[in-house]
Amino acid sequence: MVPAGIWRGAVALALGVVVFSFFASPARADEGAAVDQIVQILRDKGLIDQQTGDEIIAKQAQSEAKQAAIAKTATPPVGQAAVPGLFEGFIFSGDLRLRDEQFWYGSALGQDGANDNNRFRYRVRVGFTKDVSSWATVGVRMVTDTTDYRSTNVSAGETSNFSYDSIFFDRAYVQFKLPDPGDIGLQTSIWAGKMQNPFIWKWGLDRILWDEDITPEGGAITMAYVPVENVKLFLNTGYFIELQNAAHTDPRVWGIQTGGSVKLPGAVEVGARVSYYNWLALANDANSTGHTGFFAASEALGNLPTAFDPDMRLIESSGYVSFQAISGWPITFWGTWVQNLAANAGVVSGVRVGANDQAYGFGTEVGDAKNWFKVGAAWTHVEANAVPALYTDSDMFDGFTNREGWALYGAREITPSIEARITLWDKEPLKTTDSGAGGGPFNISPAVDRQADRRRLQADLNFKF
Repeated sequence: MVPAGIWRGAVALALGVVVFSFFASPARADEGAAVDQIVQILRDKGLIDQQTGDEIIAKQAQSEAKQAAIAKTATPPVGQAAVPGLFEGFIFSGDLRLRDEQFWYGSALGQDGANDNNRFRYRVRVGFTKDVSSWATVGVRMVTDTTDYRSTNVSAGETSNFSYDSIFFDRAYVQFKLPDPGDIGLQTSIWAGKMQNPFIWKWGLDRILWDEDITPEGGAITMAYVPVENVKLFLNTGYFIELQNAAHTDPRVWGIQTGGSVKLPGAVEVGARVSYYNWLALANDANSTGHTGFFAASEALGNLPTAFDPDMRLIESSGYVSFQAISGWPITFWGTWVQNLAANAGVVSGVRVGANDQAYGFGTEVGDAKNWFKVGAAWTHVEANAVPALYTDSDMFDGFTNREGWALYGAREITPSIEARITLWDKEPLKTTDSGAGGGPFNISPAVDRQADRRRLQADLNFKF
């Protein structure tokens, strides 16, 4: 454990950087290039996502560098074609995040609190996309390896003797772009491989169902349609394999999601979505790390045996309202709700329990990190059986269900390539039992119980390249 003086100094330093960045000169918006501003407008209108915007900016920078190189190069002899560069057509992007993370623990579930702790962490992601034809794009990304499927952070001193860090591929996919039938404005893509999760959106903390580090494997179809000005509709569907079995049906999940947004007079935007997920053949997964199956692994993180029948079916709905009462200061209110249709009431470890099948979250965000700063607040409530505990966000509740709590966060873009962010997470257990630590359905183990009541402070500096 890091001595108190050291972690306090580290936290103070990180917070100092964040506070300085919040109150730094707001001139960044005026200094941005035209492409930067156009990309931001498209993002605000929901016409492109974060990844697409980053790729456009990277492609523009690549084009400018190429033009500069051409200007410095003598014209080749008449009749002799210029040799294309080795990496021509590739769009490279990546980021390095430095994080100071502090934990404070209270007491919960009849256990004394765990020891407070501090750690310094880093994360590296590097990847590229390449158009191999007018209708097909290949994407690959590598990240730092922690052997944790819900985290790509590496803690300083995680392995002794300053051992080397390993890397893995968290994206390796092909995107096929289908033609627009009748030029009606329909954008359709088919995705295959290991890909960015198509079911997550940018409005609020969309983390109840999926940790943002999870990149599912299989196939997906994404569709976006603008029938009239200021109206956007979308439909996403995916089929992902959880574990490949030679002798049994593969555990898998398929989902479908539809929704849309509309821009109203007065710079008001309203959006909503509805999703349905069906996890199938979960009993055929007997290879979860350190466990004897999917159910045992998920129950160790908060699910009860009553969460499955024997599989899991979820329905989810989310919505938001965004407006600008003051120019440059957007305000967004959002909310989400989830229910596990497969969960039932029953008797677990001799204790009668309800279905515990619902989760919800809501919050607000104010400001723009690129102009001045953005701040947000959120409340999240996740009952024991509401979602698959194996996939819920690991920062919010350490990857457990049967928790509730709030989050406060802020971000400031210091330069186009450097962002400072600070996040405070607070959580506590939802339900306990009178049967003592480890003796009832809502008690997992003494070690986990000691960490159930926790505050986590994250101070980040993110460098994009």
